[in-house]
Amino acid sequence: MYSTLPILHQPNVIHIGYHIHDKVAADLYQTVTASTFVLITDTRLLPLINPLLNSLQSKCPGRFLVRVIPPGEGSKSRATKANIEDFLLKNSCTRDTCLVAVGGGVVGDLVGYVAATFMRGIPFVQVPTTLLAMVDSSLGGKTAIDTPAGKNLVGAFWQPKRVYMDLGMLMTLPSREFRNGMAEVIKTAAISSEADFKVLEDGATDMEASLHTTQKLLEVILASARFKADVVTEDEREGGLRGLLNFGHTIGHAFEKILSPDWLHGECVSVGLVAEAEVSHLLGHCDYAVVERLKRVLVAYGLPIDFDAATKARLGLDDVMQVMRVDKKNQGSQKKLVILSSIGTTLEPKASAVADDAIENIV
Repeated sequence: MYSTLPILHQPNVIHIGYHIHDKVAADLYQTVTASTFVLITDTRLLPLINPLLNSLQSKCPGRFLVRVIPPGEGSKSRATKANIEDFLLKNSCTRDTCLVAVGGGVVGDLVGYVAATFMRGIPFVQVPTTLLAMVDSSLGGKTAIDTPAGKNLVGAFWQPKRVYMDLGMLMTLPSREFRNGMAEVIKTAAISSEADFKVLEDGATDMEASLHTTQKLLEVILASARFKADVVTEDEREGGLRGLLNFGHTIGHAFEKILSPDWLHGECVSVGLVAEAEVSHLLGHCDYAVVERLKRVLVAYGLPIDFDAATKARLGLDDVMQVMRVDKKNQGSQKKLVILSSIGTTLEPKASAVADDAIENIV
C-alpha cells in the first residue's frame, strides 16, 4: 500500500506507505539535485531509523552528513538553530545542500526554518515520524522556532520538496504520542467532514490496534493529509481559508505555552477544541449537541476535555489571555477563533473575530 498526494499544484509531493525507506532514497535522489545531503534527527530517534539511514547513506550520490540534536520542545530554539547552522558552515555546506528532517514536529519545524534562511534558502524534505507531524506540522511549509513569548512566533513559510510518511514508524510510537496525534485528526474531521468524523466515532475502539492492520490507519491519515493539502493549495500563506486548520489552537496554544512540557501539544489542543466549540455555542452558532459529540470522540481516543484542579490552578485567566494577545492570527488586538456551526461545517471559511469576554467566559 503506497499513495502519493499533490500540494500547491505540484504532483507526488506527499508519499504515504508502510516501510518505504528504499522508496524514499530512490525518489529523493531523483527529485533533489544536491552536492550534500544532511540528515537531522534527535538522539531518541537515531536508534530507530537505521533502515532509512542505511538506505540514504548507501544510495547517496554525493556527500552525506548526520547531525543529531537533543529531543523535545526545548530544541526548537534560536540556540539550536544557530548550532545547526554553525555545523553546516563548519562542513562547508553551500546552497546546493539538501536537509532531511527526520522526526516529529520539533525537528521538522526547526530544520525547515534552518533551510528557509541558510544561504537565503536551501531545499529540504520532511520525514515525519509521529502521527502528529504526519497529519499536521510536516504539511504546508510552516517553519518556526519558539520564543519566551510563545510558540512558533519566529519562522517562515518554506515548502519541503517532499514529505515522506512511513507509517511503519508509528509502530514504535508510545500510546500517549499516538493519542497526541489523534487530536489533530479529530480536529480536521470536525471542521471538514461529518462523514470522516463518523468514521472516527465508529473506529474509536480499534484505531490504535489498526497500526498493525495497516489499511484503516492509512485511510484516516490520507483523509487528513488530503484535506490539509487542498487547503494549503488554496491559501498557502494563511490569508483566510488556512486559518480553519487552527481550530482549537488559539486557546490550545495559550494552554500549551503555560503547561509545556507537562502537557503535550495534542492534549492542550484537545481541551482547546472543546473550549472553542463551547464559544461557538455561547455565541449561538451551534447546538450544544455538537460540543457533546466532540467531547465524546475526544474521550474515546483517550484525550482530555478539561483540566484537573491542580492544572487549572496554573492557568490564570490573565496569563492565558496575555499569551493569546501575541497569537499570529490576531488582527491588532482582535482575537480570532474557528467557529463551528455543526460537525464538519464552520461558520465562515476562515477564523472569525471573537470578543475577549466570550473567550474569558469559557476559559
